[in-house]
Amino acid sequence: MKEVIRKNILDLPYSLHDARVSKITLEEKKIILYFSEGFYEPRNNDYLAVEGKGIISIEGSDLDFCTVYLFDSVGNSGQFSGEKYRLDAFIHEFPHMDFEIIDETYGYNQSKFSGYFYEGDKMKECTVDIYHFGNMKYIVEKYVK
Repeated sequence: MKEVIRKNILDLPYSLHDARVSKITLEEKKIILYFSEGFYEPRNNDYLAVEGKGIISIEGSDLDFCTVYLFDSVGNSGQFSGEKYRLDAFIHEFPHMDFEIIDETYGYNQSKFSGYFYEGDKMKECTVDIYHFGNMKYIVEKYVK
């Protein structure tokens, strides 16, 4: 019997856990996420905040397969309701946002971010699915060694 191991991805250059997306834009086959407070760099068994704002550019995206799920309830088990958007429609409806990423998941041509979407005094669960063929670039305002 043959056994094959899929290694867990542990070498991500930055963590997006607790990072806040303030805006998403589309630019020719690129999806750009803007982070109001940057993101976090794993260093010495800890996570250090990157100084300033951060940007992620995801290249080679296919908008036909990029979706956003916005759920009305938070943290409850059982039935739920919400809305599914095409990413471009979501960006049009919410040009400025406060989306706190809790989990990030990466797979075959996919990046998925889930967390909490704040709209005024309402908090909703949110999942952003991005289908792409290119790389994901992290761009930091100020890098500290």
